[in-house]
Amino acid sequence: MLFDLPWQELVFTAGGFVFFIALLPSIFSKNKPAFITSLMTASFLSLFVVAFATLDLWWSAGAQALGALAWWILTIQSWSIPKDNVTPITNK
Repeated sequence: MLFDLPWQELVFTAGGFVFFIALLPSIFSKNKPAFITSLMTASFLSLFVVAFATLDLWWSAGAQALGALAWWILTIQSWSIPKDNVTPITNK
């Protein structure tokens, strides 16, 4: 079933699952990516889910949906960080 798919869908699916797993430490860490980074990534991955679904690439859509979900969680978490706890970036 899974191995009867085109190689491109296998690549997109594997990549989506790997990226999701790679984001788990960020979700459980107290350090979060910047809000705008999280928001943009979550938004575009959500669009990728729709694009894959319209092409009937359901495994790819599901894997990207996990990644989008992880980035939406990071977006909410980064929005919830008290702004007075943010360390400004300085050039040294």
